[in-house]
Amino acid sequence: AEGEAEELAGTGPARWLIRAGFMARGLTYGIVGGLALALAAGAGTAGAAPNQQGALALIGRSLAGKVALVAAAAGLLAYALWKLIQAVVGHGPEGGGSPRAFDRVSNLAAGVIYLGFFAVALRALTGSAGDSSRQSSHDAAGVLGWPGGQVLVGLAGLVLIAVSAHQVYDGLSGRFAHESKTCEMNRQERRTFMLLGRVGITARALVFVLIGYFVVRSATDFDPRQAVGVDGALARLHHQTLGPWLVGLVGVGLLVFAAYSLLEGRYRRL
Repeated sequence: AEGEAEELAGTGPARWLIRAGFMARGLTYGIVGGLALALAAGAGTAGAAPNQQGALALIGRSLAGKVALVAAAAGLLAYALWKLIQAVVGHGPEGGGSPRAFDRVSNLAAGVIYLGFFAVALRALTGSAGDSSRQSSHDAAGVLGWPGGQVLVGLAGLVLIAVSAHQVYDGLSGRFAHESKTCEMNRQERRTFMLLGRVGITARALVFVLIGYFVVRSATDFDPRQAVGVDGALARLHHQTLGPWLVGLVGVGLLVFAAYSLLEGRYRRL
């Protein structure tokens, strides 16, 4: 099964779809970042929330957008399956990934998250995309009702914080470059790639650290309303002292991550 999965991911069309997934990721986070900047400036978000659902719903408002959304959904699915293959096999068709346990867990978590993004894209195509924080609270409420559910929700939040904290380290240290074909870049491209990666990866990871914190809070307080998505985390941050400035910085960081994703789609070792 591992061999068949690796062979499938190594085919030409599959590689193109995986790289399209990076582009779809960049487009999604670019719109999220723009919506976050609008929130920080008090300009509203034109009926779209600063989250993945809002971004994909915004894309799908026109016929051309729906076509782009179909391509984005295919790319996000391929990207998710590639991450899951890395979690199982320990590497991708071009040697990307790592057999270390922590990296396998990180890839598994990313695969599950991007399967969720794929599902969001499908809902956006059918016009049924919802509120990510409301969905997070609903999911947390369901799990909290299970035997041992409070522990499971708390562990999920801690895993998200740990993975995100590791991504902060990868971003600040520049370790993310080990997964890309930097030897194919010229000097200026590599400097740009490193700058975008350090800023963008760190900004996105800090958002997910904040989400993980609220998930843990929902477990410790036994209150599913504490569990929020990207929009809820940004909204709570917005209400803090200097909140609009912080949300604005997050928005800029996510726009930088979007630009990094486009470069990564070209140079990433799959």
